[in-house]
Amino acid sequence: MYRPPSKRTQLIQRITIYTVMSVSVIVLVAILVFFMLGYQINRTDGKIEQGGLVQFNTQPAGADIKIDGITLGTRTAARKTMNTGQHAISMERQGYKTWQKSVEVTAGGILWLTYARLVPNELPTANVASFGAVAGTASSPDNKWMAIKEDASTPIIHLADLSRDDVEVTNIELPSESYTAPAPEKSQAFSLETWNPSSRFLLVKHTYDDDKVEWIVADTQNIEATKNITTLLGVNATKVLFTGNSTSILYALVDNTVRKIDLNAATLSGPLVSNVAEFSLYDNNTVVYSTLPDPATQMRSVGYFNDGAAKARTIRSYSDNGQIPLHIAVGKYFDDYYIAISYDKAIEILKGALPRSDASTPSAMTAYATMSIPSGVQHLSIVTNGRFVVAQTPTSFVTNDLELKKTTTTELKDTTLLPRELRWLDGYTIWNDQGGKLRLYEFDGANQHEIMSVVPGMSVTYSPSAKYLYGIAQSSDGKFHLQRVRMILQ
Repeated sequence: MYRPPSKRTQLIQRITIYTVMSVSVIVLVAILVFFMLGYQINRTDGKIEQGGLVQFNTQPAGADIKIDGITLGTRTAARKTMNTGQHAISMERQGYKTWQKSVEVTAGGILWLTYARLVPNELPTANVASFGAVAGTASSPDNKWMAIKEDASTPIIHLADLSRDDVEVTNIELPSESYTAPAPEKSQAFSLETWNPSSRFLLVKHTYDDDKVEWIVADTQNIEATKNITTLLGVNATKVLFTGNSTSILYALVDNTVRKIDLNAATLSGPLVSNVAEFSLYDNNTVVYSTLPDPATQMRSVGYFNDGAAKARTIRSYSDNGQIPLHIAVGKYFDDYYIAISYDKAIEILKGALPRSDASTPSAMTAYATMSIPSGVQHLSIVTNGRFVVAQTPTSFVTNDLELKKTTTTELKDTTLLPRELRWLDGYTIWNDQGGKLRLYEFDGANQHEIMSVVPGMSVTYSPSAKYLYGIAQSSDGKFHLQRVRMILQ
């Protein structure tokens, strides 16, 4: 005969069930938290340890991923928590060369391997436009346009629309009133300098009467609105830079002083920084500069000037004959500012807050790292949203990765000295055209590829979709061609 359990027994049963359920939930939550934090069982020694999360992706996506020779069950884009330490990673897709790299996974860290661009096994070239000559080129920041000068002596500019599979080339001509005609029997030359960040305005340098120079801002969408900076403001500039936050604001180096130009208002500021040897722009409103030796003290310096400030701020000063290479670059990675200074054969990297240049408070920048460059520094930059400090030497480039805290040196394949600063295809890929061969390098020198023959000194760029890679080539008959290779097969 069934007898219902007593109230005491029922209470014990309930307490037991609730206790088991609570413990199970706590254990399950703990396991999930540990899993989310990257903890897992190390198959080598059976111990529980915290791993690191690795994010994978390729262009194009859909590549198989191998970790230490073992294929991952999913294709790019993908992620996986991995044991700490060194790992051999490869990503493969049919029709493309294998991307591979040795990486270090840190406990609790996130490693982003999302920048891999796969290169096809076969790279046939195709000519999409032909020219009798090519005197210069300039690719727009949005990769849509390549401006081409066929004849340097004429004001005609060819614009190739790279956003189309069937590339269309149109011509624009600088209005005659936008430049000074050369004197009789004197020559002139138009050179394409750079596009502004909006990819609408093109800076053109016009040299005439042997040694006279003027700067022209060509409006490629309304060529009649083209403006001559030199005649408009009555100044002789040796360098002009666009800003990114305004189509009408530029900075120029005039008689060794940096000045601000407002094209719409037709105004030129007074000297913002004097005795300047070279300058660049950071965040559109900060002038970063190095100076010439002071005639009285023989001191020269590096520093920066914020737009609207009362004065510039000196970061470092040096006493020498002015012949020792001196460069400075500024960047911001996450919440910290970085200043890189190269002097002679050494680079000093500072980290911290960047006060306004005219602030009375002292700089809070502290030493972060140093780099020795035995062959000397030709160019110095901080790129990819502040992640990489890059120093270029005559035959190599040195990259300090602020995220991975790792420095790599990449020797270029061609041993001839570099004639100009290396260029970036994107935030992770450098290209070089020494010897007439286009070669790609990742920021750390890995995954190098020779793509095609090109004319040195001309532009190289992806199409907006990255489906094609464009460059200028010369055929055996002497003609020049806008040429491309297909980088995404499907």
